[in-house]
Amino acid sequence: MDKITFNYEDKILDVDIIYRKRKNISIKITPKDRIQIIAPHKVPIKILKETIEKNSSWILSKLDKFKNMDDSFLKRDYVDGEIYYYIGKPHYLKIIKDKNMQNKKNYNYISIKEEYIEIRTNNWEGEYLKESLKKWYKLKSEEIVMDRLAYLREQSDYFRKIEPNLIKVKEQKKIWGSCNSNKNIYINSKISMLPVEAIDYIIAHEFCHILYMNHSKDFYASVEKIIPNYKEINLWLKKNSYKFTL
Repeated sequence: MDKITFNYEDKILDVDIIYRKRKNISIKITPKDRIQIIAPHKVPIKILKETIEKNSSWILSKLDKFKNMDDSFLKRDYVDGEIYYYIGKPHYLKIIKDKNMQNKKNYNYISIKEEYIEIRTNNWEGEYLKESLKKWYKLKSEEIVMDRLAYLREQSDYFRKIEPNLIKVKEQKKIWGSCNSNKNIYINSKISMLPVEAIDYIIAHEFCHILYMNHSKDFYASVEKIIPNYKEINLWLKKNSYKFTL
């Protein structure tokens, strides 16, 4: 990945350059101290550097906003007491070590018990627990997406008329959902971490891309027909998405 740099409080931060099929250049700041510039293909590095320079005040304000945030969500150790979200609510990780099963094949059983996400397992190595949680969240996300699709179809005539070719839940590192020109919709496998209002918005957002493969006024007008308070939810996601990590 190509990079340029940005100076912040006597530090030199990398700015990741991401090329996509699009018309405009945009800048994205995420916790902590992560900067991305997203641009159409073949835009010269010189233009990207100029864009960063012109927007330096805005970038600094965003970096300052994240300065004092809780960064415990950015590093995971997969130990008792870490917070993981499910349907918008925080749960403490609880690892139940089944030492009687040490000589058998790795196994785990994950369940919600009040304010805990419990993992009963005979392998409590961090990488194994991480992969186990990934699989569990993906299964839960598949169930929840199907439930919310049924809900949205019941609630909105407009939504019901939009027909995707494919809806699939899969791992996506940086986005909550995507839709391509083949009308295939992909939803992030961690979406079950979010509140249902945010899940509904993400699904509606991707469905409306079937009608408009852009973020035009017409596109957002179509989203509003399904999710009237989408602006509020979108703002909440921008402020809180960093918490929903594995």
